[in-house]
Amino acid sequence: RNGGSAVLWMEKEQLFNLGVALKRIIAAVEERSRGHGTRHIPAEEPGEPQPPAGQTVEFQAGRLAIGYDERTLLYMIAAHAEEDMEEATATVSLMATQQEMEALADQVFEVCAAGRPGCPLCGAPMGTEPHICPRHNGHGILEA
Repeated sequence: RNGGSAVLWMEKEQLFNLGVALKRIIAAVEERSRGHGTRHIPAEEPGEPQPPAGQTVEFQAGRLAIGYDERTLLYMIAAHAEEDMEEATATVSLMATQQEMEALADQVFEVCAAGRPGCPLCGAPMGTEPHICPRHNGHGILEA
């Protein structure tokens, strides 16, 4: 909405868990909202801090939190940089509609499915070259 952007670097497992958590919170909100009548369209909230247009924030994601604001009917993701995980304020926070969060979760699962398979013993990605697995006493395992 403001022209700024954020790049969050994270491990594949962390990304997958974000997708699962988004699907779960969306399902929980839908379950709670059944029978509560019609839903209104959330309005833009003035006065929220916005990065300057064109600015990009980039960092290794540490702690992530997701939530839902019943007042605005928007979902929230707060991400803390790995080096700032103890800070109370998130490095980046975003608000999005249910449709936007569902699209993000679907894209997360596509990205995770397209990656290299993990080693069944240690979870590290396996490629075309022999994988030296620490749980296999350093012996190479070829990808199946």
